[in-house]
Amino acid sequence: MKSGKSGDPEVAASEDQLMSQTKETAIQFFKDQYGLEIEVTGQKKMPSYVADEIDVEGYVKGHKDQTFNISVNYKTFETKNFVMSPELKAVIEANKKK
Repeated sequence: MKSGKSGDPEVAASEDQLMSQTKETAIQFFKDQYGLEIEVTGQKKMPSYVADEIDVEGYVKGHKDQTFNISVNYKTFETKNFVMSPELKAVIEANKKK
């Protein structure tokens, strides 16, 4: 059993599905907003009493120095709290000028 998961198989399957959906939401966000392909390296579900969010972290494929962290609401699948490395910020700003 993975850490942080419920012992109930239905709850665990539901959490796996949420993780998968939020990962895909983050991937699509970067494609749509910036034309970037990303690799997700980690996800962490926030306790529901804090927020209905899963933090997703990773980097731009082929550029491990271009890292990010973004929160995805697992009820609405909206993204927020986007934090990026200076290297990724430079790439995004350069792409805006094109």
